Amino acid sequence: MNQRPLENLEDLIQESLDPSATCHRLGLPHPLSKFAANGMVKECPYADEILNFIHDTVWEEPESMRYKAACWFLLESGRAFFVACSESRIDADKLRSHLRQCHLRLRQRLDGNVQEEEPEGGG
Repeated sequence: MNQRPLENLEDLIQESLDPSATCHRLGLPHPLSKFAANGMVKECPYADEILNFIHDTVWEEPESMRYKAACWFLLESGRAFFVACSESRIDADKLRSHLRQCHLRLRQRLDGNVQEEEPEGGG
């Protein structure tokens, strides 16, 4: 672990305003590191916005503008998504493929077309 003691209360407050700083201090990988093109995601506003859009597809209501905008950006947009991924050193094709699979599974589940898997050991 890469823990370093915080100097004072001001440092703690400042770090609490930046969740990525806490993750970095604790040695946690970037949430999108699985999709990093060269092993490391570049910490930048593009990576932050990709994560924000992913969060919007999870936490926002499907009828909301934020949800619709996030789905468009992540699943349909052309250049915008690829530029953001490139700037963040994320493999855009790999991430988009994963997001499309997740979105499809969710839609199927919501539409009742896929049954939930039974737990191991029968039911």
